[in-house]
Amino acid sequence: MNENEKLITKYKNYLIAESKSKQTIQSYTRTIRQFLNLIGKNPDNIDENDLQKFKLYAVQTYGSNTLTPKYSAINIFMKVIGKSRDWREEYHLKSPRQYTPNKNPLTIEEVTKMFKVTEHDYKENAMLKVFYYGLLRRNELSNLNLEDIDYNRNKIKINSGKGNKYSTINLHPDCIESIKKYLTIRQPKNPNDKALFINIFGNRIKHTEITNTLKRTAFKVGIKKRVYPHLFRISGITHMAQKGINLKIIQQQSRHSDLNTLMGYIQPTDEESRDEYIRGMSLNDIQPKQKKPYGLVKPTEETQPKLYHKVENDTDKLNRYPNTKRTKDEDKTDKYIALLQKGLIGKDDFLNLIGNDNKDNQNTYIQ
Repeated sequence: MNENEKLITKYKNYLIAESKSKQTIQSYTRTIRQFLNLIGKNPDNIDENDLQKFKLYAVQTYGSNTLTPKYSAINIFMKVIGKSRDWREEYHLKSPRQYTPNKNPLTIEEVTKMFKVTEHDYKENAMLKVFYYGLLRRNELSNLNLEDIDYNRNKIKINSGKGNKYSTINLHPDCIESIKKYLTIRQPKNPNDKALFINIFGNRIKHTEITNTLKRTAFKVGIKKRVYPHLFRISGITHMAQKGINLKIIQQQSRHSDLNTLMGYIQPTDEESRDEYIRGMSLNDIQPKQKKPYGLVKPTEETQPKLYHKVENDTDKLNRYPNTKRTKDEDKTDKYIALLQKGLIGKDDFLNLIGNDNKDNQNTYIQ
């Protein structure tokens, strides 16, 4: 084993100890091999010029979203080979601004059509339903095993692929029935294979098959927007929010540790955005007819607490204090109050989102 291979083995062991997923370890290791082949020198002699050489090559070869994991792989490698902290901070490869793909969620009708068109293909139908109902990530779907499904309690055990991190979440009965149908045709190459979903060769499905199945099905039902695996997760989270599900329940099902991160997943549809824009910009106070989002639960006086905002009317405030500007905290609080008024979050969710900094003033917001 040459020196490069020894270093790569050391690098892989470091990533394993850091609980990186199998896919991340493979991707990062591939990047380091690429880097070492490009510079063609002893790793002990790596300098800033070598990093710039790789950066120039990467920028000319890959898109901005692909550069981020590659730069991360190189930065970690510099630590593993013993570069000092000062050196690593000075020559750290900074990720470029990433391109944000379309986050306009699929509608309930579009998801229903995708389920309908695959109802005679038991495998694809089960894959799509587990993907949507479970709010899964792509690697989580691929990692599913037969024993992960609890048919008695309608539960599923999720392995994120990062070490031994497991979560148990709910599955819709419709999804459970589709899995049972799929199992009647499942034919693994190895009878002892535990993988839930297998490909035509009898082995565990790969990421590409999941992506291709999703895109092919979307094309069949005439969906024009860009459809990709994570959009199914975004769509499911948005649909739960539109139906008035408590934010804590959505957080538990989606397995987000941060409520603010979860809020970024809840996306209004184009129709909702258009109607709200017209309503907000109508100068004659004539409001267009509002289409109620599918399944949205309208709060009542009994179920929705009254709101009292401590920030006075903006116009009055600016008239009395011409140089006063609204703070970021005030803008953020207004955003959460609007969500509470629409019934998209509950009282407890609202109090968690405004944070501990406002704990003394929480009674001022909600009575």
